Amino acid sequence: MNDSIVQLFINLITAEIGVRIRSQDRAGLSHKIMTRMRAKKIAEPEKYYQLLTAKNFESKNEWAELVLLLTTIESYFMRDKGQFALLKRVIFPELIEQKRNLHKTLGMQPTLRIWSAGCSTGEEPYSLAIVLKQLIPDWEQWKILILGTDINEKVIKKAPQGVYSHWSFRLVEPQIQQQYFHQRQNDWEINLELRESVNFSCLNLITDEFPNIYQNIYNIDLILCRNVFVYFEHKYISLVLKKFSNTLRPGGYLMTGHAEVYGQIMNEFEPKIFPESVVYQRRDSVPEEGCQIESRVATVGEANSAFREFPKADTMGDESGELLTGETMPPSFTTNSNFPEIEMPPVLKISNPLGKILPSRYLEDGLPNNDVSVTQQIIAENTQNKTPQMLILEAKKSFNNKDYAEAINKAQEAIDLQGHNFDAYFLIAQVQANSGNYSQAIEYCKRARKVEPGSVYTDYLQAQIAEEQGQLETAKNLLKRTIYMCPSFVSAYIELGNIYHKEGQLKRALKMYNSSCEILKALPPNTPIDSQGKMTASQVLMNVKKKLLKLYSKETVR
Repeated sequence: MNDSIVQLFINLITAEIGVRIRSQDRAGLSHKIMTRMRAKKIAEPEKYYQLLTAKNFESKNEWAELVLLLTTIESYFMRDKGQFALLKRVIFPELIEQKRNLHKTLGMQPTLRIWSAGCSTGEEPYSLAIVLKQLIPDWEQWKILILGTDINEKVIKKAPQGVYSHWSFRLVEPQIQQQYFHQRQNDWEINLELRESVNFSCLNLITDEFPNIYQNIYNIDLILCRNVFVYFEHKYISLVLKKFSNTLRPGGYLMTGHAEVYGQIMNEFEPKIFPESVVYQRRDSVPEEGCQIESRVATVGEANSAFREFPKADTMGDESGELLTGETMPPSFTTNSNFPEIEMPPVLKISNPLGKILPSRYLEDGLPNNDVSVTQQIIAENTQNKTPQMLILEAKKSFNNKDYAEAINKAQEAIDLQGHNFDAYFLIAQVQANSGNYSQAIEYCKRARKVEPGSVYTDYLQAQIAEEQGQLETAKNLLKRTIYMCPSFVSAYIELGNIYHKEGQLKRALKMYNSSCEILKALPPNTPIDSQGKMTASQVLMNVKKKLLKLYSKETVR
């Protein structure tokens, strides 16, 4: 196919749905356009271009068919366990506590408004419904909106059925599958209560207007848009981010796929860095300036000269090629010591300071600043009726004050109330480790890991214990696993570099220290790094650079 004609269609498609079409995808795109032209019995590419650019019912239907060929439908339940663990342990409990507080003080019915943008066949919004059902015992008393949207009409029509094959459950614990689904021949159907809790609609993130009160897309508490921007042109990511910020309520959260918005200017958001993921919280005030995207779409008249050289449909060859038909999947992970080579993580580029970086989850100021006082007020007013979350906050405060006995008491109270609780188990593990009771610390790490198998915190703490006991191989394997599961965990790089330095493996130590420097350079200088917030990014960076100077001098001597 003529390159200039392909480029015209690329410009049109990108402007319509935001998709970034790489040079290696051009042959695949040509094949897909030819397929649709044959289906419509259109011989001239100019006629097909006219059909796509016409703003009428037939054009809309044809875009729906073309989109089926241009988009992926890969999805499964609880995709990215780290991000779902973060939602379950941090984001959702914070939102739920805020809503309960409003209910207590103002008498308002507690509400939650969640949007899964680019939800494909619906596994993500249903996963969110399952997590919320687990976290909210009085679910029926709440007004909960869970909205799933996708540009692909075929998959969005399938999603409300709630029927999935066994492959969609590859990351789901069997007990969850048994509790919230029932088997229907070879497939599984989600329970009616959860199925009715999710609403689905077709939506184009680029061309459709939102916030939109008529589609219930406004004043959202949490937007998930994961594994969508990876296919988008940079400027269309900016456009959608602007629309997302206007759709979130102040203080609402945006969660994207890993590294999907690196390099974007995000003045409307404050990034919050956790080991599992970066999430973005909408600021209280949003800049008023719009986000205008200049179209590169040629008019039909402007395209005529290129189309004259385009061959008739009946002379077209069967060029094959795939466009956006797969995704990059991590290699399978095992618990032995054969870890893949650790790559330097991508650099985070953000135009404004981060709030807090949390190498430890046990910082009281890990909550957004405007919510700490609210949380303290709730604790003070409910001393006779404390929730596990309140007790955990008190335990963290005692831990930070080195009142270890009180920290254990509060954590144990939370366990007595709720049963298995990751935060409580891990807090006790930290206390025992700080007190030198390593066997007890490891035991509570194991209990915590049973609750959250994908947690990096337990591995990191056990690595520190192993190093303290002289078990360096064990420590290295645990740190490698921590980095593999969370490439932005700067402390793990430094700790692993220290061990390599002790062992005289200077090249490996240099690699770890350099990787930590790349992460630290991407952070504002005053960002707290250690668990007590006593060391900032600039201070840690200075210390690592000193280590590097010593190592480079040793390498030079050698």
